[in-house]
Amino acid sequence: MIATLNIQTPSGPQPVRLEFARVGDDSEMKQWKAPRKHSRPELAKESIELAKLAGKRWRYYLRRNEAATSMAELLQKVGTNSKSEVGFIIIAKAIGAAVSSTLGVAWCRRTWCNHLVLDFLTVHPALNDPVGGYKGMGLGLFIGIAVVAEKLDCRLVWGEATETSCTFYQKLLGGTPVLDHFFFGSEALATLRNQLPLRSQLLPNSKP
Repeated sequence: MIATLNIQTPSGPQPVRLEFARVGDDSEMKQWKAPRKHSRPELAKESIELAKLAGKRWRYYLRRNEAATSMAELLQKVGTNSKSEVGFIIIAKAIGAAVSSTLGVAWCRRTWCNHLVLDFLTVHPALNDPVGGYKGMGLGLFIGIAVVAEKLDCRLVWGEATETSCTFYQKLLGGTPVLDHFFFGSEALATLRNQLPLRSQLLPNSKP
C-alpha cells in the first residue's frame, strides 16, 4: 500500500486506498462505463479512453519486464540498474465498499535520470462529473505519486497537460500557470505529501 486518504462523495467522506496495480488489476479498468446521467459526457468518454490507454501501456511494460507491481519491486529494479526506465500504475480502491472498485488510475514512468513522468491520470467517469458531488480523487492520486517520488528520492514529476486538465494541475501548483505541460519540483511534491492525514505513512520503514 502507498497511502490511505479520504475523498468527498455525495454521502460524505469515503476512505480510499492507494496502491500499486498488480497483474490483472487492469481488467476492472476495462469495464468502466459512463453513468446514464452525466453533465459533461465528453469528460466521461475521456476518462474511459485514458483508463484503456493506461492499461494498454501497462501490459506492454509487463511483457518487457519493465513494470513494477510494488514499491519493493520498483526499488529493486532501480537498484539493479540506476538508469532503468520502469513503469507502474497507481490505483485507488474504495475501502469498505461492498464491491471493490477502482476509482482512479495514474500511469507513471521512472526515467533514466530518476524523474517521474505522469502519462495518464484519470478517475472513474462517475467521479468526474462537475456536479456529481465527488471531489478529491485526482488530488489523491497525485499525492500517491508524490509519496512514490519521495521513496525514490525523485525531485521532479512532469507530464503533458490537455486543454481540460491544465486547470487541475494549475490548482495543484497553487495557481502557477499551466499550459500544455507541468513540472512539480521538490517543494510542490512535499506540499502534496503534507496533505495526507497520517504523515507516518511516509516513514522509510513502512511496508510497500
